[in-house]
Amino acid sequence: MPLRAFLASVIAFAVLAIPARPYSVQTHQQIIDLVWLQSIQPLLLSQYPGLTPKQLQEAHAYAYGGSAIQDLGYYPFGNAFFSNLTHYVRSGDFVLALIRDARNANELAFAVGALSHYLGDTYGHSECVNPSVATVFPSLAKKYGPMVTYEENEHAHVRTEFAFDINEISKRHFAPLAYLRHVGLEIPTRLLNRAFFETYGLDAVSVVGHRRPVLRSYRFAVRSFLPRIAYAESILHRHSFPPDDPNPQYSTLAADLAQASIDNHWEEYRHRPGIGTYSLAGLIFLLPKVGPLNLLAIRGPVPSTEELYVASVNDTVTKLRGHLQDFDALSHDVPNRDLDTGLDVRPGSYRLTDQTYATLLRDVTADPTRPVPPILKHDLIAYYADPNAPISTRRNKNQWAQVQANLATLASVPTTH
Repeated sequence: MPLRAFLASVIAFAVLAIPARPYSVQTHQQIIDLVWLQSIQPLLLSQYPGLTPKQLQEAHAYAYGGSAIQDLGYYPFGNAFFSNLTHYVRSGDFVLALIRDARNANELAFAVGALSHYLGDTYGHSECVNPSVATVFPSLAKKYGPMVTYEENEHAHVRTEFAFDINEISKRHFAPLAYLRHVGLEIPTRLLNRAFFETYGLDAVSVVGHRRPVLRSYRFAVRSFLPRIAYAESILHRHSFPPDDPNPQYSTLAADLAQASIDNHWEEYRHRPGIGTYSLAGLIFLLPKVGPLNLLAIRGPVPSTEELYVASVNDTVTKLRGHLQDFDALSHDVPNRDLDTGLDVRPGSYRLTDQTYATLLRDVTADPTRPVPPILKHDLIAYYADPNAPISTRRNKNQWAQVQANLATLASVPTTH
């Protein structure tokens, strides 16, 4: 195989790892950095006094790990069902289970990271990405209106979301890649397994697959390959992005970024792009943008969508700071939302939610003798309780018959306590 074809196949495989979510991974990590010193670190110290600087740095790695955990199943070797669950089914309950079950500073930092992802998805989609897709893809706006959801066109979402990351990199708004590697990225598997079972009644390892390859892939994609592609793309597009608009929203974000840079010593880790990054940029430029590589043909941002992005990041940061300041009241303000739309979950309101509920129902009733958490059983029954709900699964006679059979089985499934 010619070298160019080989490299193209490698890049195509890596591009498939870009999760089509409201914020790409580096924006999720940026949110952690913006609230780390003023909000997350004080919370950890209030719960676990006496943490050393080294222990706090370790906790930072766990916060990074939590900030993208809901996307774990979308990376290579993962199982999309894991991430469909965390985005569409009991999304708030999953975050609350992580927080409730945290037993040390690292686990609490990870849970806070997952909370930041939940908030970032909620505000990132509803306030930024969905309207931005409609703006930069006028044909989709003509078809779907001023808000284009992920299920309506996932490829347009990826191209729009990835463009925001590349724009931020070109303007040095993110932590340097060397800093991200210095901090690291960790996942507390005990906590993840426990919270996942409490929320979904399933074993996380059995859903995701072989744990080590999945976690290695997650770390590699988040810490190395995807950022490298983004940095290479920033070289190609840096002169085509809109300039920063010094409006109040941008001024707020710029001040937070400047403080985060000082607090975390980002400039000590910032380097000019090397020959490897320029070579990758050249290869991306030359490769035809067809098939999976079409996702590298980013679209936007334009001034109006950049304003939406900045405002949504500010809203996410403000909400996260508020939650961490009033941490004891958190359980009352993390509803189960569809993270693609930011709206509360309702039967029939989103096709992917309907599909994921049906799959979960199938899996938890596969062994009728295996106990499930009582709250999960109640939630599944409630989802299908309204006979008039416009659940998309009804359109397929065989699938709906299977749902009814599984509901009948669920009625006799024992609960854990």
